[in-house]
Amino acid sequence: MAQPHGFIDPILPSHVCHFHKSLYGLKQAPRAWYNRLNEFLISIGFQASKVDTFLFILCCDHDLSFEA
Repeated sequence: MAQPHGFIDPILPSHVCHFHKSLYGLKQAPRAWYNRLNEFLISIGFQASKVDTFLFILCCDHDLSFEA
């Protein structure tokens, strides 16, 4: 492997990217992505719907935002 052109670190030219196995190529990959997305959306103020696990709601004053 090599660093992508335009992203080569001049200090560490032999270092490359390391992919987390929990996110790529495993049967559990969709669950790992959902857990990460769920944690992020909740950390920025969204609330998970009790009816639909893929629906997140953000209430700001009188405005509603939905992320599905």
